[in-house]
Amino acid sequence: MDGARGGFGAPMPPRVVAVVRKDFDVKSWASVLAVMALVAMGCGGSSSTAQDVGPKKGGTLTVALDGDIHYADPSLVSDSTSLYVANQVVEGLVGLAPGTLSEIVPVLASDLPTISPDGLTYTFKLRSDVKFHDGTDFNAAAVKFNYDRWKAFPKGDLQSNATDFAAVFGGFGSTSNLAQVDAPDKSTVVLHLIHPQSNFLISQTVAAFGIQSPTAIQASGDNPSLKVNAYALGTGGQGKAMVGTGPFMFSEWAANDHVTLVKNPNYWNAQSAALLDRIVFKPFADPASELKALQSGAVDLVETLDAAEVGAVSKDASLVVLDRGSGCNITQLGMNDYDTVNGVANLLGNKGVRFAISAAVNKPSYVTGFYAGEATVADNWLPAGAQYYKREYLPTYNLSGSRSYLAGAGVPTSGLNVDLYYPTGAPTTVFPDAKGLATAISVDLQAAGFVANLKPEAYSPNYLADQAAGKMQMWLQSQSCQWAGPDDILYSFFHYTNDLPSAMFSYKNDDLNTAMTSAMTDADQTKAKTDWQKAQDLIAAGMPTVPLLNAKLPAGAHTYVMGFVGAGNRTEILNTVWLNK
Repeated sequence: MDGARGGFGAPMPPRVVAVVRKDFDVKSWASVLAVMALVAMGCGGSSSTAQDVGPKKGGTLTVALDGDIHYADPSLVSDSTSLYVANQVVEGLVGLAPGTLSEIVPVLASDLPTISPDGLTYTFKLRSDVKFHDGTDFNAAAVKFNYDRWKAFPKGDLQSNATDFAAVFGGFGSTSNLAQVDAPDKSTVVLHLIHPQSNFLISQTVAAFGIQSPTAIQASGDNPSLKVNAYALGTGGQGKAMVGTGPFMFSEWAANDHVTLVKNPNYWNAQSAALLDRIVFKPFADPASELKALQSGAVDLVETLDAAEVGAVSKDASLVVLDRGSGCNITQLGMNDYDTVNGVANLLGNKGVRFAISAAVNKPSYVTGFYAGEATVADNWLPAGAQYYKREYLPTYNLSGSRSYLAGAGVPTSGLNVDLYYPTGAPTTVFPDAKGLATAISVDLQAAGFVANLKPEAYSPNYLADQAAGKMQMWLQSQSCQWAGPDDILYSFFHYTNDLPSAMFSYKNDDLNTAMTSAMTDADQTKAKTDWQKAQDLIAAGMPTVPLLNAKLPAGAHTYVMGFVGAGNRTEILNTVWLNK
């Protein structure tokens, strides 16, 4: 999501988002889609007439992606592009209600699980009469096979790529928190944990935990070397890779050219069956090429728009910006809070100075100036809509307040030197214009009495490595959710390792570490919510970094693309989409 543009002038179309639950009856489903179509035509400039409105079956949707998928086995991917494709094909025991970041709903499970009082045992009842895309039965044995397979991934390619499993369960084999999986009958599966983990259920909504056909995986040989793993490479085609239970089926993958999915004609939930016949995902090297393809009609939908594209799309009567709502990400001013950085006394080790910076930055101006309005001002380190989110009333833009914080911190109120790093060559969906944003922040800080020395550094590999190692004093940082749980943002930022704060921020707060450690292992969700909200309060009281904004990452499409149900974490399923042409 480039230069200080100061906004893009053209009015943004109304948001076209609806929540369509899987248990809707057919009549309700048709009514919702009809309403969505009317709204979309009203805001997109379509010339269609009223009698054209209604969900139409058939057709091919061509979608532009920021890059190619990594593998055709969702358990071996964690990048947003691969997971976006996989979401159409595989399903897990649980998922997210359409359009939400953290509302967990049963999918292949017939209901949410029964959880033992100690938080160690999750018992799922499964849906009956569900089949995988290869025609084999989905049942408890298939679920057990998948979880056992992931846990048993050997060192090497498989462990290196199954990063979501490692992140959730802490490792593989004997190091995993997943103790065992039982299948007492074909419709019951029981997952046993070694210790409670409050993030278990929300983490299982990620497509990396989608249940795939044991028959298809075993038939491929499941080679531990991914160079020759036919299933992961998708070389066998339909029914032999990415074999899930979803509304679309994997058909083919031509690396760096396209991925083709086709409608599942035997989808278990007839009320949520796909309307399209086919989806073709095409990777693009840069946003300009994506926009050109959209404008020419070579693609029907661009999965993510950056700020420059938002401006162009919103001015084109044949196109529409699809607002996903609150994004599942945080862009912030990272800070190294240790007493010294690179052997030099560190001004940011003073909490009062950090609060002064938080009051000096004009967050709303960054939203309009660099994100075309497609972002929201952050009032927490968690995105709004994330699990257990609590609004924190952080300082807002106030120069006199900033100077007051400095006076109370016992430091000079002018001439305060700080180094502000920003990346060069970062993807525009991460930073639309990192140099422009850093420059705007430096100007704001100067007005409050600081001197921000701008330090550019190549995004890959130097920038990411240096921020992780704590080599920067202050820097622009952006991180997206894998799942919208506080562990995925707060814990990963601020937890201790071997009784020491993370090297990235060097933020020492024993009470915070205790609250998060407790929250991670709470058996009771009510207690987990209490602990996570306490953690949010503690972070807000210390201001270890300054949260700036949550980018929305909208999609863009032709006005004939109807029924898109957006989600801030980009987990939307395109079974609702139809083409009004």
